[in-house]
Amino acid sequence: MLNVLACHLGASMDPIIPKFITAAIRVFQIAIPIILVVLGMIDLGKAVTSNDEKQMKEAQKTLIKRVIYAILIFFIVALVKFVFGLLADASKDGEGQSSNKSGSASACINCFLNYEDGCLSK
Repeated sequence: MLNVLACHLGASMDPIIPKFITAAIRVFQIAIPIILVVLGMIDLGKAVTSNDEKQMKEAQKTLIKRVIYAILIFFIVALVKFVFGLLADASKDGEGQSSNKSGSASACINCFLNYEDGCLSK
């Protein structure tokens, strides 16, 4: 397999690794919130069909919690990107030059979060 310069740091890495991590992050960001909401709706549907007021209130609370968790999971990736972007910007000196390969670290993180062909060899 093709080995490329990993994250401009001199390590050799197969591009399948960042591809897999990017795919896993997308599944984590999209599928898990959908599953949480669907499970909450199923619980609420069961409670409604049972005609038990106590079960309906519990199912509503559970659905609300699951929707909140789904929203949080969806935005975790955006939050991580934002924080690493701030850290990369903070480590640059006054002339816009990177003081210690933080630009490379930022490019590496971006490559693992948003893989594109050739991002490791740039």
